Amino acid sequence: MAHEKVWDEVEYYSDGRKIAGFLYRPKDWRPGDAARPAIVCLHGYSGMKDVYGMDVPQWLWEAGYFVLSWDYPGFGVSEGERGRHRPLEQAQATYDSVTFLETVEGVDPERIAYYGSSWGGANAIWCGAFDERVKVIVSAVMVSDGERWMRTVRRPHEWQSFKAQVEEAERKRVVTGEKTTLPLGDIMLLDPHTKDVIDNFHSQDHRFNPEYDLESAAACWRFKPEWVAHKISPRPVLMVYSEFDMLVPVAEQLECYEALGEPKKLLKIPGAQHYDSYYMTNPALHEIQKVEALAWYAKYL
Repeated sequence: MAHEKVWDEVEYYSDGRKIAGFLYRPKDWRPGDAARPAIVCLHGYSGMKDVYGMDVPQWLWEAGYFVLSWDYPGFGVSEGERGRHRPLEQAQATYDSVTFLETVEGVDPERIAYYGSSWGGANAIWCGAFDERVKVIVSAVMVSDGERWMRTVRRPHEWQSFKAQVEEAERKRVVTGEKTTLPLGDIMLLDPHTKDVIDNFHSQDHRFNPEYDLESAAACWRFKPEWVAHKISPRPVLMVYSEFDMLVPVAEQLECYEALGEPKKLLKIPGAQHYDSYYMTNPALHEIQKVEALAWYAKYL
């Protein structure tokens, strides 16, 4: 999917930090026209809006929506400390992204939605539970319970060792103020498929964060979107999972789906691994969720 520049670079603030975003305005919309629905796009754990986060905004824009794609604090070109992954800070920035859209001429504030993928799918569920301004949610290949996710992708002895390492780093940080960092792949375990994507896409950008502090892992453990998923109903949720996801085990995603109220829909991408749900890796399989997501928004937004 080739990208012509169809967005405007925008800036807004969250917790005093400048957030960098791409705002896509419908090509047939003109000032004075009737307001249109808008969709906030949420990228993954190590993502950035302009590495692999452009394809979804592009086809949402082509379908006639206002779209906001942005970098979490400390990611891409947004302000904030690098190598710091804090779900609750990302949640606040997500709420602020909705607020920003409410200020954009032409956006209908009663018709705002989320599209989140991977960790962004977790943020979509969590933030959707707490922000009733968001009327429709699509969550793809998401993390349901941060601690369970990090535990289930490790063998028992690996988990015990990692858990002890994080706990020791937390005690050191609290007493001395010093942080402990590890490579991304030691925190978010990389199966061969994921490592290939990281090596060939994410890390090719000079803004990629190769290391994270261990407080990022501790913060992840305490982030459990599944616990609040039922609060979203009666607003509709489409949940998408890859059949052979090895980065985020399928059972992890199905637990969250079961916790959701109605209306909801579960979509399997057959034969897919985690990043096969992304256009950059597998355009044909990505098309499956594209079609379903557009139908979901058309029905409910």
